[in-house]
Amino acid sequence: MAPIRVLQIMPAMDAGGMETFVMNVYRAIDRTKVQFDFLYHYDKTCFYDEEIAALGGRILKLTVRQDNNLPRYLRALDSLFAENPQYRIIHGHYSGFGMFYNRAAKRRGVPVRVGHSHNTAYEPNLVGTLDRLMSSRFDHLLTDRFACSQKAGEMLFGHHPFTVLPNGIPVDAFAHPAPGARAALRAEFGVAENAPLLGHVGRFSAQKNHSGLLDIFAEVHRRRPDARLLLLGTGTLEADARAKAKALGLEDAVIFAGVRSDTAACYAAMDAFLLPSLFEGLPVVLVEAQTAGLPCFVSDTVDRGAAFADGVHFLSLNSPAAWADALCSAPLHRNPDALAQARAAGYDVRTSAQRLQEFYLRRYAEVEA
Repeated sequence: MAPIRVLQIMPAMDAGGMETFVMNVYRAIDRTKVQFDFLYHYDKTCFYDEEIAALGGRILKLTVRQDNNLPRYLRALDSLFAENPQYRIIHGHYSGFGMFYNRAAKRRGVPVRVGHSHNTAYEPNLVGTLDRLMSSRFDHLLTDRFACSQKAGEMLFGHHPFTVLPNGIPVDAFAHPAPGARAALRAEFGVAENAPLLGHVGRFSAQKNHSGLLDIFAEVHRRRPDARLLLLGTGTLEADARAKAKALGLEDAVIFAGVRSDTAACYAAMDAFLLPSLFEGLPVVLVEAQTAGLPCFVSDTVDRGAAFADGVHFLSLNSPAAWADALCSAPLHRNPDALAQARAAGYDVRTSAQRLQEFYLRRYAEVEA
């Protein structure tokens, strides 16, 4: 019997936290039973395109986020669902446009329309305001709901019932990186073995607060001139971050490493992980960093339910100096119980994938009965 095909609806499939979670599940799910296809809202080449194709997935690309042509988008959605009756389940991760694709799917007879909440707030700008307004209609035509955390579910779904599904990762890969990974990466980045290397993983956007992160690191650097900051990711505000690092006199101490596929090795190279975000749902990178055993220093705007391992410190964004004091006084050693704690908290992606697989198969059987 051919696998059922579930359409995962995304903005695109670049290397963000939401996208990484979906790929983690895709790698771990039994693809002889459940196969994923992807609908993008951009017609562009994305970070995960080649791997999706290698795993047997199909990618469908629309252009609405590039041309803002809503009538064309609505016609394309109608054609897509009319021409692909095999999709009995869609799983929407893009709340802002859900009011359109859920309606089109329902009109063309897609019986299972799943919504997934991945965040607890919106960007503090015009795009975020529009996203909030559009996302307010996401919930109306859903048949099933998932969220990465209780707060994320309440934010998007209100009083409607939803299931919390932890953002699972391949825990063994992060807890046990390849031998020699730490030394090799630190050599590549030019970081001495005894120098503290602080790390951050995230796209350069207002939400991730790189400006605040650089203020924190400036305070650390005053106390520890040998300290280095490793930044993984790209984004629209990267140029601003580079300019600020230079203005602070930190251009030789901040490493802009871009998007990399060896994130487990990068965590191995770090001595501590920083996440000064303005808001988060349940950040995949924080799950990864904790599983890698790193001490984690996190803004108190992040849901404390995201902490499952020892060595997570929540700090106010009001005082970069307080962050520096905490970082410079804390023992920067790895948590030997991190892997066990990650598994106990349900963050092994094999658990997440099994739960979703059982859900897809059950709902497919129900609507086809």
